[in-house]
Amino acid sequence: MPTTRSRALQPGSPIPDKLYFKIGEVSDLVGVQPHVLRYWEKEVTAIRPGKTASNQRRYRRKDVEVFREIRRLLQEEKYTLAGARKKLAHPEKPEKNTGSPTPPTESPPLTTAPPEPAEQLVLGFAPPADERLRVLREGLLEIIRVAEEQR
Repeated sequence: MPTTRSRALQPGSPIPDKLYFKIGEVSDLVGVQPHVLRYWEKEVTAIRPGKTASNQRRYRRKDVEVFREIRRLLQEEKYTLAGARKKLAHPEKPEKNTGSPTPPTESPPLTTAPPEPAEQLVLGFAPPADERLRVLREGLLEIIRVAEEQR
């Protein structure tokens, strides 16, 4: 069944020259579902869309560019969302071209210090056994940190 959206809006296509974009247009331009855009919007402070009188999001060209950069960092450079957020907040100065990509922002290695209260909840004092668990741990801790900040 054909969709009503224009096929001209693709992740690789140029961003149209207009002031505001609806979430469906941004979704097509970035190549992710609208619910992913709403989640990224909550997690990345660089994205703050305006809203219409009917409470619909109005994204600017800058927002579309930020969304595209987040997608690139996550998919091509394998950053976590927390790492991508840090990269966007503090872009590094360009280094000499060594031929290898800049590695994603890593958290400091686990120490033998007592875990934070949030870590006790998530980990039950057990350090992660492999990289996937470490990434999951970082994500969960970030969610807990954001929730505690919002209280």
